[in-house]
Amino acid sequence: MDDLLQHFIVEARELIQQATDDLLALERDPAQAVHLGSAFRAVHTLKGSVGLFDFAPMGLALHAAEDLLGILRAGEGRIDGGVIDSLLECIGQMEHWVGTIEQTGQLPLDAAEEGYRLARVLRSQLDDGPASAAPAIPEADLGWVREMMARSHVPAPLRAQNKPLVAVRYTPRADCFFAGDDPIALLRSVPELMAVRLSNRDPWPPAAEIDPFACNIRIEALSGAGLDAVKAAFRFVPDQVTILEIIQSSGDHVDAAKTGPQATGQAAGAAGGGSARMLRVDAARIDRLADLVGEMVVAKNALSHLASQAGDGLDRKDLAHGLLASQAVIDRLVAEMHRAVMDVRMMPMRDIFRRFPRAVRDIAGQLGKAIDFSMEGEDVEADKAVVEGLFEPLLHVLRNAVGHGAEPEHLRLEAGKPARTRIVLRARRNGDRVMVEVEDDGRGIDPAAIRRAARERGVASADDIERMSDAEVVELIFAPGFSTASEVTDLSGRGVGMDAVRSAVERLGGQASVRSSRGRGATVHLSLPLTVVMTRIMAVRVSGELYGIPLDGVVETAFVPASRILPVRGAEAFVLRDRTLPLVRLADLLDLPRPAEPHSGMKVVVMAVGDELVGIAVDGFAERMDVLMRPMTGILAGAPGLMGTTLLGDGSVLMILDVPELIG
Repeated sequence: MDDLLQHFIVEARELIQQATDDLLALERDPAQAVHLGSAFRAVHTLKGSVGLFDFAPMGLALHAAEDLLGILRAGEGRIDGGVIDSLLECIGQMEHWVGTIEQTGQLPLDAAEEGYRLARVLRSQLDDGPASAAPAIPEADLGWVREMMARSHVPAPLRAQNKPLVAVRYTPRADCFFAGDDPIALLRSVPELMAVRLSNRDPWPPAAEIDPFACNIRIEALSGAGLDAVKAAFRFVPDQVTILEIIQSSGDHVDAAKTGPQATGQAAGAAGGGSARMLRVDAARIDRLADLVGEMVVAKNALSHLASQAGDGLDRKDLAHGLLASQAVIDRLVAEMHRAVMDVRMMPMRDIFRRFPRAVRDIAGQLGKAIDFSMEGEDVEADKAVVEGLFEPLLHVLRNAVGHGAEPEHLRLEAGKPARTRIVLRARRNGDRVMVEVEDDGRGIDPAAIRRAARERGVASADDIERMSDAEVVELIFAPGFSTASEVTDLSGRGVGMDAVRSAVERLGGQASVRSSRGRGATVHLSLPLTVVMTRIMAVRVSGELYGIPLDGVVETAFVPASRILPVRGAEAFVLRDRTLPLVRLADLLDLPRPAEPHSGMKVVVMAVGDELVGIAVDGFAERMDVLMRPMTGILAGAPGLMGTTLLGDGSVLMILDVPELIG
């Protein structure tokens, strides 16, 4: 993919999002002229960018959207649900097409037909009169075709072979010159022209009132070339041309076999390929990185000078002092470089949050639900991988909040609630974690319904389900394949439920939980690490080997006396500050031989596994460190219980364990 197309994709996504935000704001408050102007500018700029490429269907639809927004800006139209729906449909199609261009370098095969349909839908919203900036595409009228055929000289071989001809009626827009169109040049590019007729589109005004910058012609022509060749000549103006393939019959009868407009949408010189990975970064953060690199170079030179002095016989005490000082400087710079790189990767939650208002609106519209959606904490930042990885799970949670949580308006009014269901998406920072919540004030989760569905689907045994508390039962919504939907729709009932949310969040190193109050609503809580690139771990020893455990799941470490370790139904537990916790031996989880048990007690890592605390017995604790974790690849990719690996200072490989997965 060339650089120009790559920049177009980045800019197009930003403009599409800006237009979406403004249109949704206009729907809430049509009197806000600032949003109308901003939406117009976004669409206008996007249309101009599209003009650099051979994406005619996009330009056709965007031109119609720009005209409609222009009418609204001039106060000659009314902003209502139909107008917003049409504009959002157009913007949504642009987003889909930009994704296709990013993947393949060209528009899909049905883009021409869809672009024409969108343009017709948008122009149907325009009021009749001079405000309509572009003439409607004339319907096929075979009268003008017959007249052209009668006046033209069709070669005898063509008449004998009954070879189809192509008839063209091209009505340029009045402002076509400002769009860079040259109607006569387009006409001359049509191959095998056999007849041409020019006429005025509208009656000519008095000579003194003629606008020399407005086009007022209609071009009709016949060509002996193929239909595709003629369509290619008019691929940039498909909204202004009608193309008919004429099949000659006996006598004066002609039939229109195929009609336009149609156009292909291939990007010139654009090669297909995978999606581009780009990240926009504040220039100040790049400057900080450059400064740190400069300091690193100075530190490297100082170390090189020290090494040369060591070769010249520098005193051992002075050498040791110099090495310690150099190490301290390098340690400081590495720590600052780490923070600076993390800052570069940080993205505000706004980058994905702003994609949800339209999604919630569309889902609510499909289900006929009245939703009051709001967002909080959009400025909270997290690692790029965390922010981007949250889109799918959050979309699923919001879909559930609308589909399952929101009640019909009459039921809410009967219950003394506002007519519209309130759904809040919020993010906040909590130490080294990012907390994301989706809260609604709907019907809540019915534990009895969850119990019934869990029994029917065999999620757990009937006895276990009966012993569970209501809070534990509600957590069963995260069980694989669990769903309470009675029928399959586009939104639910396909056996892919909240388990997919929990799995996606856990892949990011996070946890998912839910709280609910019957009749008062539910809150899905996601806790995620601030970054997934650098991981702080604690090394532990077990059976003579060294393993890493992520510190974000470690609550504390403790030494448990042997007297506090109790056997419980073939397992073990221990008492920690008057609280009984389950005890699991890491050697057993890793299928390693148990070491000899010390009589005095055990060293235990207390970890949070879900909503419970569990003690992990180890042989010993080693150092805590920040490491660059690499995911498992090759035959170990997807191995249960392994998060990744890192290299230690001596060059050995340290395996980093996913203890909750090992226990599960």
